[in-house]
Amino acid sequence: MNEAIPARAQRALLQTTIAGDPNDWCVARFSLLADQIRQAGAARHPAFALTAQDYPAAAEARELLHSQLRQGHYGQVWLMAPDLDNGPEPAFFAALEAAVATGTQLLIARDHADLGSSLLQLGGCLAPVTLTQTFKRTWPGLPCDNEYANPDCPSIEAPCVVTGQNGGVQLCRQRCAHPLLAFETLIPGHLLLPAHPHEGVIRPTTASQQVLLSSYSITSGREQITAILDEAPGRGAVLHHSTFHHFADFNLAPDRGAPDFVSDPPSRQIDDAPLLLNDLKAYVASVVAYAIARLG
Repeated sequence: MNEAIPARAQRALLQTTIAGDPNDWCVARFSLLADQIRQAGAARHPAFALTAQDYPAAAEARELLHSQLRQGHYGQVWLMAPDLDNGPEPAFFAALEAAVATGTQLLIARDHADLGSSLLQLGGCLAPVTLTQTFKRTWPGLPCDNEYANPDCPSIEAPCVVTGQNGGVQLCRQRCAHPLLAFETLIPGHLLLPAHPHEGVIRPTTASQQVLLSSYSITSGREQITAILDEAPGRGAVLHHSTFHHFADFNLAPDRGAPDFVSDPPSRQIDDAPLLLNDLKAYVASVVAYAIARLG
């Protein structure tokens, strides 16, 4: 397909909230996602381009990023937030708010407990993010039971939900009819997405938010909200995911490795049946196309 689309819609950003630490969830660990975004965008327009980067260390590079966001340079931003009190400065989040306020489409994914805590700096049109994404430090009355109990990973804290092993899949139920989900899946009415043994918790907190996908904890049986879409009028849409592990290389292809602090044993489920990733690939393509269409 070769659509006539605005220049802004031809540009996407895959951004992490950490510096380029190879022993962390840096952008290099999302290379398969980057490839999928590029392929999906190129299918819509040959000039589609993706910038994939960690948060810059140099002041000039940071200011360039902030300026591009403020000016609406990117039509869509895929924000992976693995930081823990070492994330971007407030100017980044002010620039991101300005981008979304003028139409940039945003996907946010973090993980359990307080990972991605830098997002708590968000305000303005993105203030609801600080409530939809739940953090241990800001959740009054947080249930103290921790369904993830592994003596080899004592740092894993609530809130978190166990949906399966890294390298395996979870069965997510489609919770609404929406163009984002208008593609053929392996199991009608459901999506297979990569699983993770300690996903974060997201909750709808405004009338403009709707639950797209949900799954279940394999430990407690409790429902796990997997994805929430916020289409508040007058700005870009915000798509929340309960973990960046839905998109990380390690979860799609465990042989690509993980930071050395990861000790959970991976599954070979996806390795043994690669077609289990077909739904994820179709979903990423749909998110890219949805963002382009909203700007068209």
